[in-house]
Amino acid sequence: MSANSKESASKHCRVIQRAKDFDHLDSAVAEGIHGFLRQLRSSCPVARSEKYGGFYVVSTHDRIMEVGSDHARFSAACEGLGAVMLMPEFAETKAPLFELDPPKQTEWRRLLQPFFSSTAVARHEPYVRAVTQRFLEPLRARGHADFVAELAVLIPPIIVGELFALPEEERPAFSLLVRSFFAAGSLPEKEARELAARYGAYLRQLVAGRRGHQGSDLLTAVVNTPVSGRLANDAELLKFAFLMVAAGHLTTTDTIANTLLVLAEDGELQQRVRENLDLVPALVEESVRYESAVAATGRTVRVPTTLEGVKLDVGDRLLLTWGSGARDETRYEDPDRFLVDRAQPSRHIGWGAGVHRCLGMRLARLELRVVIEEILRAVPPFRLATNARIERTYGVIRGVRAVPAVWEL
Repeated sequence: MSANSKESASKHCRVIQRAKDFDHLDSAVAEGIHGFLRQLRSSCPVARSEKYGGFYVVSTHDRIMEVGSDHARFSAACEGLGAVMLMPEFAETKAPLFELDPPKQTEWRRLLQPFFSSTAVARHEPYVRAVTQRFLEPLRARGHADFVAELAVLIPPIIVGELFALPEEERPAFSLLVRSFFAAGSLPEKEARELAARYGAYLRQLVAGRRGHQGSDLLTAVVNTPVSGRLANDAELLKFAFLMVAAGHLTTTDTIANTLLVLAEDGELQQRVRENLDLVPALVEESVRYESAVAATGRTVRVPTTLEGVKLDVGDRLLLTWGSGARDETRYEDPDRFLVDRAQPSRHIGWGAGVHRCLGMRLARLELRVVIEEILRAVPPFRLATNARIERTYGVIRGVRAVPAVWEL
C-alpha cells in the first residue's frame, strides 16, 4: 500500500471513529460541524453513530433527498432523534402532518395547504410589518442591540399567535411562554420541568377551547376536521400544536439571526442590499441554504433496504443533516461561501424534500423578507460590536445565541 493510500485509510478510520461518537445534541459539536460533515460526505456518507441507541448520519445531498422523498422506505415518524425529544411523554403518539406518511399525511397537508397559499400568506404581511416596526422602534435610536434577544426571537411567536387566531391581547403572554419554554435548557431541572408543565397545560387548554367551535383559523380546522374518517385525539393535537409552534418559531428566529449576522459581518453586502431591497428574497434563500435552520431531522426505515451500500433493517433510524446537504460540493459551487448572486437561488435543500418539504415556506419567506427590509430601513449601517463572541448552536436547529450589533447615531 502506498503512503498516500495508508494516509487515506487512516483518515477514513478517524472519521468513522468520530462518527461513532457523534451526538448532534451536544453543544460542543456546533463550532466545527461543517468541517466534520464535509469529512463524512467524502469518506462515509451514511455513517453509524452509537449515541441514543444507535442511528445513521446521512450527509450528502443526493442521499438526503433520496431518504426524504421516499416515504415507502423511510417513515417520518422517528423516535428519539428530533424535536419531539423535548416531549418524551408523547413518544408513542404520531403528530398529524409532521410524523405521518402518505396517504394520511397527504390528507393532512391538503387540509392545511389553504392556510399557507400565496393568497393566504400575503394577508399576513401588514401585520408582520407592523409587529416588526413595533419591536424596532425602541432600538433605532439606541445605537446598539442584540438582534437575537431584542428582535429575532420576539417576532415569530407573535405571528404564530396570529396563525392560531389568539386574541391580540393574549399574544404577548403566549410569545413569552413559548420563548421561555424553548430556552428552558439553561434552567435548573426543577424549574425546567415546571415550565414544561405550564406550557403543556396552555397548549391543552388551547386545543380544548377549539373543540366543537367554528372558526377560520388553522388550529380550529385541525381540531374539528375529520381526517381518514376520524377526529384527531387530544394527544395527537397537543403534539401537533407543539411541533407547529416549534416550526414557526425556532426556524424563523434562527434564520433571522443567521441572516443579520451575515449582514453585520459583511458591510459591503449589507450596503448593496440597502441600496437595492429587491435583493432581499435572494438574500433570504442563500441564508436558508448557507445555514439551514432545520439542521437535522430523523427518519425510520420501513423495509429492509440499502443506502450507499449500507444495509439497513426495519426500525433503523437515520439522521438527515440538511445543512450538510445544502453545502454538498457536488451540488453547489463554492458551497461554503455566502453568495447572494448564486444561480437559481431557490433551488436548494434548506426547505426540506419530498412530501414533508416545509409547508409554511411561503409564510417564513414573508416574515424573513419583511424583517430584513424593515431593519435596513430603520437602523443605520450596523456591524458586530467590538470583541463580540459569536456562539453558534446545533442540534435539530442551527442558530446563533446572540448577534450584538452597533451603529452610529
